[in-house]
Amino acid sequence: SDPAGGAGNGGGTVPARRPFAVPKKEVKREDFVYRSLTAMVLSHVSRRPVDQVLREHYGSRDDWEPTLKVAEALVLRAATVPATTTLAGWAAELVNTSVQDFMDSLMPMSVYPKLAALGQRFTFGRNGILSIPSRAATPTVAGGFIAEGAAIPVKQAAFASTTLTPKKMGVISTFTRQIAEHSTPAIEAMLRQAMQEDTAVAIDTVLLDATAASTTRPAGLRNGVSALSATSGANFTALVTDLKALLGVLTAANSLRSPVFIMNPANKLSISLTQNAGGDFPFAAEINAGRFQGYPVIESTTQTLGTVLLLDAADFVSVTGDDPKFDVSDQAVLHMEDTAPQAIGLSGSSTIPIRSLWQTDSIGLRMLLDLNWAMRRTGVVTYVPSVTW
Repeated sequence: SDPAGGAGNGGGTVPARRPFAVPKKEVKREDFVYRSLTAMVLSHVSRRPVDQVLREHYGSRDDWEPTLKVAEALVLRAATVPATTTLAGWAAELVNTSVQDFMDSLMPMSVYPKLAALGQRFTFGRNGILSIPSRAATPTVAGGFIAEGAAIPVKQAAFASTTLTPKKMGVISTFTRQIAEHSTPAIEAMLRQAMQEDTAVAIDTVLLDATAASTTRPAGLRNGVSALSATSGANFTALVTDLKALLGVLTAANSLRSPVFIMNPANKLSISLTQNAGGDFPFAAEINAGRFQGYPVIESTTQTLGTVLLLDAADFVSVTGDDPKFDVSDQAVLHMEDTAPQAIGLSGSSTIPIRSLWQTDSIGLRMLLDLNWAMRRTGVVTYVPSVTW
């Protein structure tokens, strides 16, 4: 028998065992998804079953069996073993929590997951349309003082709804077969980095632009928003003046419930290095702790350098599908373009450069995810482009 759960591997690689008295390393739930992707790629390259790859590369049964559960749900789309009372962690909850943690870890330098965490998050489930109600700013239903015996005013609030439908977000990461054939820690780390970086750019490029919503994509945060004028001077006074202008917009809209700044890391650094007239760095400690004037700061290299955005995250609503879908191929032909990819073969399309995965002995990993977002109210987003500080 094989106490590590590797029985039936035909005398292949013996699963590694921990040295005596060395505690088992805790596996984070999102790691089950990355391990599933690794097993999927290695299975495709070696033409072996996924479960065999998992047994060989992830040691004990406690490590590979939960990964197989997630792989079956996300990648293989096959029937899974029913949950039982004696088999801990072998239920749909494992997949749900693994996927949620995966999405949060997928974009560590991305704006979207941090902003979504501050706003309202939903899933489409089996719904094709999700309607999010919101109350209009006017009329108000605030009470007031009345004279003795006088009638109490009766007020009626006005409500609107934000309708969200699934928008398909897709990203493809490519790498050579030689990389895929490296050791398991190397290929797993490489897949993690590729998915994090490529997905962050794909989502944030759309999230931070000024384009209107369409049948294929959500609206950018700056859509329909008038830019404020940057203050000249490139000094402490310019910084404070721009800050007052940003906060003034949200104050006028009565939207200081959950303000958050979004800026490029270089602008965050500039704030920390800005001196006042006395030569002090008044914002250095706070901005380095990830806050500015008490409000959270989200930094991203996808945010245009010099553009500082402020919004009320309480009005940001995001919706995702139940889980992402993954596919791997070594036969596809791709237009290697990250901002405006074209369909290959269409008349008049510019599809250079083109890369054949088969001809270059490469692997492509594709992720598809239903995703949408919206601001429930207008007037709660503002920004200053081309700041001088």
